Amino acid sequence: MPLAVIPVRNERETKIFFDLPFAVHANHSLWTPPLVDRERALLTPGNHPFWESAERELFLALRDGRPVGRIAAIVDRKYNDYAGEECGAFGFFECFDDAEAAHALLTAVRVWLAAAGMAFMRGPLNPSTNYTCGVLVEGFDIPPTIMMPWNPEYYPVLLETWTLRKEQDLFAWLIRRATITTPDWLSAEVDRLKAAGGFTCRASSKATLEADIRLMLDIYRLAWADNWGFSPLSGGEAEELVRELKPVLNPDFFVLFFRNGSAAAGMVALPDMNPLLKRFNGRIGMSAPWHWWRTRGLIRSGYRIMLFGIRPEFRLLGLPLLLLDYMFEKARENPHFQWVEGSWLLEDNAAVNDLLEDFSGVISKRYRIYRREIRS
Repeated sequence: MPLAVIPVRNERETKIFFDLPFAVHANHSLWTPPLVDRERALLTPGNHPFWESAERELFLALRDGRPVGRIAAIVDRKYNDYAGEECGAFGFFECFDDAEAAHALLTAVRVWLAAAGMAFMRGPLNPSTNYTCGVLVEGFDIPPTIMMPWNPEYYPVLLETWTLRKEQDLFAWLIRRATITTPDWLSAEVDRLKAAGGFTCRASSKATLEADIRLMLDIYRLAWADNWGFSPLSGGEAEELVRELKPVLNPDFFVLFFRNGSAAAGMVALPDMNPLLKRFNGRIGMSAPWHWWRTRGLIRSGYRIMLFGIRPEFRLLGLPLLLLDYMFEKARENPHFQWVEGSWLLEDNAAVNDLLEDFSGVISKRYRIYRREIRS
């Protein structure tokens, strides 16, 4: 059957683009549908601040007129200026198990990025590392946590057979309440740090939550500035993230550490809202309170450590130990808590990966970001 790849140009094609994942994943019980209105806003220039310094093109793959795949080509000028790269991205990739369609979509992106002057392409980024990113390559039998992707096992095959190569793997670390233990040496070091009293800490609160999120984002920006793939949030993106996080954050699982009144470090763990999102099936309707009531136990039982950061001048002072110790103390006090996922961590971030292993963590999922040269 004939295959065609077309750019999205009208409302009908736009609707097909956003509806397609529901068809692709109709028989995939672990997939969590995004909220369509939110994903559409994220991908609409003028509606989301990411596009103030970025451009994109959306493509559909049609086989005999039937949609079988989609992809976005993205140029993030803010990132390129920051990193000194000529990187184009592909993202929002969804496809049936159809190698010809997947490869045609990737080729369309490559051509578009070449015309934009990019030297190489990287992805999936949806639309940058500050949002969902990567393709799941291990852990297909485990449900995704909030703001983390899930895909069937054939997705990596579709990408790798187009000669995309691995650029970076991202880890998801799982720590369960029933197995939280710390070696004696680690407990002794935590006790020593607490006794030294070099830092004070406080949980966030409803009254301070909005200001605390902004402070945490500033810590995060400074902490990860030199990491691979880091892209600083614009002011508008930061404010958008504040609006998204504020309704779902549990202040008890948001801690900030201070030294002499200066913010030194922080950690944010979000309740896993995915059981609720699955029931919404892409749209919030009149039955939303009922769905919340039915899923509240699952939401309260699991968390994802989404933000973790230490300002550079306070590194090597034991703050990672204090942050995790605080979080797990709060977890033990919470009768609903059952597990927390730390995601995502760069595979080459040995210090934090080793620390999570010391705190009884196990790698539960692995995500991959790929690269292919455009200019040889």
